[in-house]
Amino acid sequence: MVMTMTYNVATAANESMTVAESFVKSLSLLEQAHRRLHDVVKDDLERGGERHLTGVQALLLYEIGEGETPASTLRSRGAFAGTSLSYNVKKLQEGGYLNQTRSKADKRTVRLKLTERGLKVRARVEGLFDRQATALEPTASVRPDDLSQLNRTVSRLERFWSDQIRFQL
Repeated sequence: MVMTMTYNVATAANESMTVAESFVKSLSLLEQAHRRLHDVVKDDLERGGERHLTGVQALLLYEIGEGETPASTLRSRGAFAGTSLSYNVKKLQEGGYLNQTRSKADKRTVRLKLTERGLKVRARVEGLFDRQATALEPTASVRPDDLSQLNRTVSRLERFWSDQIRFQL
């Protein structure tokens, strides 16, 4: 009952916000959620005995996937900045989580592939995401249609920002 009352108060407060205030609040919430995701991933790894990785590095392993992935693909997805990606790839390679090779056809292209150790971390993150997806509705009252709406809105924001850069708006 308390959660419902808090939700209703928050909803009523948001309805009286200007577009600018709602926009800034949304930016803050997106940033907080992103940081909290890193914290949750790191916490789950530590509970499993993995203390050498950051949440960012574990998510990078998850994004690389089970096959071979060009580093440029990770950059183009927008998940990792260039310097951050280079630094984390170096640390993950040094830690034995992934292998990095240059393409024979194009020496500029770097391909990433997880080692057994990296695949274990990826599987752990995937298991975490599966458990959380199952718990969303009963625990946090987040329904599939809520996630669909969130995905549509965040995609539109990302497209808006990309257009700002691309068309110099």
